[in-house]
Order: sequence, then structure tokens, then C-alpha cells
Amino acid sequence: MAYFSRISIAAACLALAASSIGRQSRKAYEEGLRLELSSQRESAIHAFSEAIKAAPDNWEAYAHRAALRIAINDLPHAIEDLDAVIRSRPDDAQAYRLRAEALRKANQPQRALADYDRAAALHLDTPALYNGRAATYAALDQPQKAIDDYTHGIRLRLDDPVPIKERADVYSSIGRYSAAVDDYDQSISLNPLFADAYLERGFAWGQLGDFPRAIADFNTVLKLNPASARAYSLRGAADLKLGKNEDAVTDFSHAIQLAPKDAYLLLARAAAYVKLGRNEDALRDRNQAVILRPDFPEGFIARGGSYHQLGMHEQGLQDRSEAIRLNPNLPEAWFARGSAYYLMGDFQRAYNDIQQAIALRPGYQEAIDVLRKTEARLQEQGVVKTELVKTEPAKPEHAPEVPVQAPPVPPVRALSADAHEKLGRQLTQERKYREAVAELTEAIRLKPASAPAFNARGYAYMLQHDFPHAVADFSEAIRLKPDYENAHKNLAVARKARHAN
Repeated sequence: MAYFSRISIAAACLALAASSIGRQSRKAYEEGLRLELSSQRESAIHAFSEAIKAAPDNWEAYAHRAALRIAINDLPHAIEDLDAVIRSRPDDAQAYRLRAEALRKANQPQRALADYDRAAALHLDTPALYNGRAATYAALDQPQKAIDDYTHGIRLRLDDPVPIKERADVYSSIGRYSAAVDDYDQSISLNPLFADAYLERGFAWGQLGDFPRAIADFNTVLKLNPASARAYSLRGAADLKLGKNEDAVTDFSHAIQLAPKDAYLLLARAAAYVKLGRNEDALRDRNQAVILRPDFPEGFIARGGSYHQLGMHEQGLQDRSEAIRLNPNLPEAWFARGSAYYLMGDFQRAYNDIQQAIALRPGYQEAIDVLRKTEARLQEQGVVKTELVKTEPAKPEHAPEVPVQAPPVPPVRALSADAHEKLGRQLTQERKYREAVAELTEAIRLKPASAPAFNARGYAYMLQHDFPHAVADFSEAIRLKPDYENAHKNLAVARKARHAN
């Protein structure tokens, strides 16, 4: 990206000729402009350096050299060059905009934002300013501000598909998939070969449940870029949703060839193998996933499932116990081990573990359903004779020592919804997340349209690494209050964490 537009380079030459810059610097500068126009970046940088050497106050040479250094990702030196320009010209809006771009690419979004704001205050009104600042807001998890700036930048230049696609990415990150699809459509209409737009539109179609359209987009991506592991993996996930399990295995296998160290791909293919009854193949993939990610509790949960399917119950229980050790706040881990105990006929241990899962996630319906079945079995054995959800489950004389916590029950007192919410927030600060969720759940029961209560409960879930429930609560908070900036920010963080796990 040049400091001046190509149209104005001739004017730049004339302006420099009229300046006090010496002949040697002027000659080197003009050579740099010629090389820049012909995309000979390294040679152009050398020419501008010669111009600066001959005349250290040649700010135009600094500016052009900075733009070229941004283009080749030499960001620290680009920032130094723009510092020099701004020292000479403290009201140069274009210099602030260009330095903001370098700072943004150098992962310094707060500094970048300050420079974008300064450029705007100096009345710069260009697509590059608004689209660059929009990307900075997106990096800072401020999606509505990002959308607003992209919208302004797009209006200033309607034929550029890139910012339209980037605005779509922001819509997708906050769950506004229909709006995202509309933008991806527009971006693709401007550039029918825009593979990334097809890829992300396919993802959005999948989130909307339209898997045939998602697959059509992934097919297009793979024609344009046959080495896209993400396109294969997403198409495999869509195949699974449509019951095309063999196709899913094929797609996940292609993705694994392209990204052999990705444990998530191995777990995805294992899930397809399970649907095909290929349990030994599933175990092989899950074992490899655990080797690649020994810190990943979901891998142990999955491998434990394969062990149980193959009748290797001791190994299965060991894996699910390891998942609990890795993350004792993961309700799926407790539910998985409890379900295994249930299938093995050890109903007391099953009861203890499943109750713990519900304690960590009140309203965990699948666990509640299995708990009811477990209670019925224990009652048949004459072990349990009280209500379904107990604060202290009964134990036989030789019951195993399994850590058991009762489901969180809000104290019985006449508190308002606001009081429950305040107490829930206080408990979250004290890291008593289980109790915090209970209080915030009661606040929501009393005041179901309270966006702050949903946001607060989502935050407590997120701190327990319960990202699916966190995403659901943040999304509900946004539905109730569309301009809820903190909920938008939390939702973006939770979505990223959910995908990472």
C-alpha cells in the first residue's frame, strides 16, 4: 500500500521538486516512486533509504518506505518511519492512519485505535480508515463498533469485497448468521473466486442448519483451494449431520492428511467411525488424539467411550476419571463416568457422579434424565427412598469415596431478582461458581427478561469452562438487549474458547 495513491504520485514528484530537498535525495526519491509503481518493493525501499540518507528531513521518503515495509510485514521499522513522519508533520492524518495499520498488524490494537481516532479527528474520511478501525474494534471484541465502521467504509467504496466479507465475519462471530450470509453473498457477487467468503458462508449455513447449502459452498472452496483442511473438516461435519457417515470419514481423513497434528480432527473422524460401528477405528483415532493433547479432557472422555463400547470398562473408567482430574468443573466428565457406572450396574457410583454433573450445570437435562433412571434402580434395590435430587445421597455401607456435592439450591429467603443477581455476581468474584450459577438462575426465574442476569450467569459458566451454556446465556442476553456491548464481547470470547476446545 502506497502512502500516496498512484494517481497522485506525479503530483508528489512535482511537490518534491519544488521543495528544499537536495538534488541527490530528489533523484533517489523519484527512483523509489518508479520502483514502487512497478511493485519492486525491496529495490524501492533501498531507493527511499538513499533519499533519506541524503536528506534526513525528506518525510515523503519515510512515508513511502513505511508503506512498503507494512506490505512486506516489516512492522517495527514501518512504525519507526511513521514516527519520523509524525514528528515532522504532527497533523498529517494519513500518517496516523498508516501507523495505525502497522500497529494493528503488530497486534497492538489499543495503540492502533488511538491513531485511527486521531486520523478521524483530523477529518480523514477514507475507506482505509474506517475498515482498518473496524478490524481493530473486532480484535478488541467490540463487534457493534466494528460493524458500524465497516458499514461506513463500505459506503465509501461499494466495489471492494474484502470489508464486506470482514463485516460478515463479525456478524457470524456474534451469532447473526443470516446477516452474515447476506454479506457473504454480496462479497461473492463482487469476487466469484473469493474462497474465504465461500468457506465462511458455508460455516454460517451450517449454523443455520442448512447443510446442503453449506456443503455446496465447501465444494466450491475445495475447487478453488484443494488444500483447505478447514473446508474438508466443515464438510465432514455437515456430512455427519446429514447421516452421510462414509463421506464424513473421507472428508475428515483428507483434513487429517493436511493437518496431522490436529487432535480435534481425529476426534471428529472417530465420531463418524462410531456411527458406522467401526469402534476399533474410533479407538485408534481417539488414542492418537490423547497422545497429541494429553491436557484435553474431552479426548479422555471420548476414548473412555470407545473402551466401554469394546467392553474394556476398567480402561474406560480410568479415562473418564482422568478427564475429571484434568477439569473437575467439567459436567460432561462427571456425566460420562456416571453413565458408564450406570451401564455397568454400579448405580450408587452412577448416582453420585451424575448428581455432581447436575451440581455443576443446573438444568443439565440429559443428566437429569439418567439420574431419574438411576434413582429408580436404587429404589428397586431398597437403597434410596427419598426425593429425586438429594443434598446428601444415601450410601451403602461400602460405597466408594467419590466426591459428591449437592446441586446448588438458592437459600430459602424472600429475595428479589436483583438481590439474587447481586449475590450471584459476588459469588462469582469469590470463585464460587456453582453457587453463583444457582443464584443467577433464581434471578432469571424471577425476572426472565433480565439481560444482565443472563450475561452474569454466562460469565460464571465461562469461568467453569462450560462454553456451550455460556454461549447460550450470552446470546440470550443479546437477544434481550441487542446493543449490550459487554455481552457481545463475552460471546466472542466464549465462542473462540468453545472452538479451541
